[in-house]
Amino acid sequence: MAEAASRLRERGVTKIHGIGAPGGRDETPWIGPDGQVMRRLELHLTYTCPERCAFCSEAHRMSRFKAFPVTFGRVASVLRTHASRGVRALHITGGEPTIHPRFLDTLKLARKLGMRTSVGTIGTMLQRPAFAAEVLPFLDEALFSLHGPTAELHDELAGRPGSFDQVTAAIRTCRSLDPEFGAFVNTVLCRRNLDALPDTLRLADSLGASLIIVSNTTPEGDGYDRFDELAPRLDELTAAMAALPTDELKATLRIFGVPMCLLGEHAMLSNDMHWDPRVTVEWASKPGKVVFDDFFNWNPGRKRVHVEACASCSRKGLCQGVWDRYAELWPVDALQAKP
Repeated sequence: MAEAASRLRERGVTKIHGIGAPGGRDETPWIGPDGQVMRRLELHLTYTCPERCAFCSEAHRMSRFKAFPVTFGRVASVLRTHASRGVRALHITGGEPTIHPRFLDTLKLARKLGMRTSVGTIGTMLQRPAFAAEVLPFLDEALFSLHGPTAELHDELAGRPGSFDQVTAAIRTCRSLDPEFGAFVNTVLCRRNLDALPDTLRLADSLGASLIIVSNTTPEGDGYDRFDELAPRLDELTAAMAALPTDELKATLRIFGVPMCLLGEHAMLSNDMHWDPRVTVEWASKPGKVVFDDFFNWNPGRKRVHVEACASCSRKGLCQGVWDRYAELWPVDALQAKP
């Protein structure tokens, strides 16, 4: 047990049980191993989703915990506890969070507690003008999933016809209701959509996204099960990063899960440089029971490792390295240490 905890700490991940449990709230701020102050909470509100993305990192958890709904009482306790300890930003995730029956109430309570609010979504409910008009006064940002520049490619990867039309409609709806709304886009990069990345970025930019995050396929959930099939090879990533149409974009661009040495002239776009400590609250399995548990991530190094090529790199303290699963499966010769 102590050895496992040590490994988690090395990767910037710690576990603290019992947030939201009876006994009152501690108002001492969360402080990380390097003195970081925890300000961001990621709350898994749902474990259901109408789509089946090829690379879904949450697939295993959704299958395991779908039978355990997250009650508003539990949500309220989590929000109040973390607010009392200085958390000032809430990101709601899932599953598809907007389908939770108390989604709006969750936003309202977070705002009342002084939190900035955001949601990760496929646009299920935000495409509906009446719903969007009701929630946008309490929602600062939405991170929309967009995985290709066409319905054919996006719908194939999302596993549902109509997904592309839904998410693009949701972005347009939110932007029309509030031109200042923080419409962000997340596109998951895999071998199937790698060549289309420039056009995906241009589309997101044309829709009014102010932030675009390109996330390399993560070895979790279906992304782990299909990693051999989905994950771009390092030489492919290098070529794709060199072709980023950065000069054409008005949006801010961030790249997650790609070693900085593969980004070339775009190294400063690495999300490793722009990442905030966060606590994720979600269902987890314990011996004989299921608990709503807390995972504290103090750096973005989860599931990433430094290999031999990283040892002498001047960016080692900034870059979190390559996916551990990639290093297990394939050569990493394409990684080049920066003097």
